[in-house]
Amino acid sequence: MAKNKLDISYEIDFDLIAINASVKEYKLAWVLNKSLGWHLAKKENIQIEFTGNKALSVSNYFYKTEYQSFRLLKNRAEDLEEQFNAFLIPELKNFDYFVMLENESDSFDLNSFISKIKQIPFVQFAVIVDTAALKSRDNLIF
Repeated sequence: MAKNKLDISYEIDFDLIAINASVKEYKLAWVLNKSLGWHLAKKENIQIEFTGNKALSVSNYFYKTEYQSFRLLKNRAEDLEEQFNAFLIPELKNFDYFVMLENESDSFDLNSFISKIKQIPFVQFAVIVDTAALKSRDNLIF
């Protein structure tokens, strides 16, 4: 009997910024709010379920304007005891947080935005991630 394979591809319509910062996510969210004029608020953890009754729970902060939405995600899973994979994006496990930016504005400058993030004292590194090159980019679709 012939097997059919379903191949699904999603359009990635957001920018992903990886951040190294050795602070708790609530402190990073507070400083981003203060320095960038955001209003990030803690939302329910994002649950990603995999086959074999495996799941991943990731901390989630969210802020939305008329033309943009910002999501601060912790790369490491919340409950590490029974997790099969402790990272949201395993190939970028050197990064602590991700900022997902959905932008519909033509006047937004991503490079100056990253420069502002880099000016935060406890942010060691911030870089734009090429989402097309990520193996686990499906983990970012929720």
